[in-house]
Amino acid sequence: MPLTDLVRYFNLADAAGESTLYLEGERAAAWHMGLRLGSLFQPIVDLQRERVVGHRASLSARREDGMPVSCEAAYALCETAEAVIHFDRLCRTLHALNLLAQRRHVGGYLQLAVHPRHLRAVQNQHGLVYEAILKRCGLGPTDIVLEIDTGQGSLDARLGEAVNSYRQRGYRLALSVPPEDAAPAALLAHDGKDGCHIWGQVPDVRPYLAAADVAVVPLEIARGVQNKVLEAMAMACPVVLTPEAAIGIGGQDGVHYAVAGDDAAFVAQACRLVDDRQAGMAMGQAARRFVIDNLGWEAVLAPLAEMVSKAPVSQECRDAA
Repeated sequence: MPLTDLVRYFNLADAAGESTLYLEGERAAAWHMGLRLGSLFQPIVDLQRERVVGHRASLSARREDGMPVSCEAAYALCETAEAVIHFDRLCRTLHALNLLAQRRHVGGYLQLAVHPRHLRAVQNQHGLVYEAILKRCGLGPTDIVLEIDTGQGSLDARLGEAVNSYRQRGYRLALSVPPEDAAPAALLAHDGKDGCHIWGQVPDVRPYLAAADVAVVPLEIARGVQNKVLEAMAMACPVVLTPEAAIGIGGQDGVHYAVAGDDAAFVAQACRLVDDRQAGMAMGQAARRFVIDNLGWEAVLAPLAEMVSKAPVSQECRDAA
């Protein structure tokens, strides 16, 4: 269905009449409670295949005078549970429409957040209504990655119900876990013992990495490239890590980091790099150079810039230029 027809359909389906979707050029926008709403898309790039695999959507909100409004301030205007549900679905509908608007140029999935207030407001059947909206757009739950902040303590049991419901319907999920919630009591019990200090959440990891002789990443389960590894490498700090934590980075074991497959090897590699400062410094410098050359902004954006340069340009854009 053409974007124009979809906008008309969703406007007619809005029984409350509190919002209006409309087109701005080739993109969809919305008017709601004195705010002009739009979608901001950030490309998600598969570094190994050097292509865009999806987009992360965020909300752009402005008052009539053009003054920007934060996402949280926009949600704060919703005084009731019903208003939050309506507004959250409106935003996600807007993002789905804008995904369609650009899909002919760049494909991939859509990643977007579900606001915590929406999770609290919906009593059951999470994802059912949005699934119907997606179906009207020619999309499905498998095209969507939903971001959910698991650190919202007030969600209690409803969070589990929502996650299960979304999964059963086929949505993909990106669950955010705050560091302080992820630290188990058994780990915190070691704070202050045998020279061990548990820092917990810090505002900036760089001073700690700069002061470290070696960074250890003993992950047994990893999903995608680990930024914690890249941060240490970029700070020229030698890294000892498990094979799981090294997935997707593409560096060379023994040159850019040290891979350890079991506890004994982990201890041996860490002690070696601490004792042999020259070896640790050489690995750290090699790691930093690898990150800059392969994963820095220029390297990462180069394939995207090439794709943009080859993308078809509409006649309107040519005339404007």
